[in-house]
Amino acid sequence: MSNISKKDLHNAIITGLNSTDNKVVLDSINQLRKDGKTEDITLLLDLMISNSNTEIQSSIHKFLADLKNQDSDKIILEAIANEKYITIKKNLVSICWEASVDFSKYITTFVDLLIESDFETSFEAFTVIENLTEKISEESKPVEMKKLKDAIPEVSPEKKGMLHETIHIIDQL
Repeated sequence: MSNISKKDLHNAIITGLNSTDNKVVLDSINQLRKDGKTEDITLLLDLMISNSNTEIQSSIHKFLADLKNQDSDKIILEAIANEKYITIKKNLVSICWEASVDFSKYITTFVDLLIESDFETSFEAFTVIENLTEKISEESKPVEMKKLKDAIPEVSPEKKGMLHETIHIIDQL
């Protein structure tokens, strides 16, 4: 058996992600768990929007929800803001509370998503805020609380309760 280099292995995984055989794609996703790099997250996000197979979608979501590398926060937040990923935005936001990554420094993003998004994405943003474990800066608390208070009259009735609750949550962080 030949000794395959890490670079060759990584290239084989990337090739597998682009396969038309769903089993090969799933095997490549699983291989990324062991041999992937943080930058590979973008490849998985692209695969989420290009491959509608539910098993592949689920496998990618589980992969992303298992993230532990703090450097992955920037990639996920950039994807949430990128129109290219609008069809998976709700999934991306849910990953932010499922993953073992601290997103507390992005409180502004999640407050904005809570206010401006459809109900399902707003609920995911609310859940991210609800699950923040790190303190947010004392300077940002009043800013975000005011933004929420100002938005209450403008949002749909089903979102009003979430905004009120978020004000309370932020006050406690």
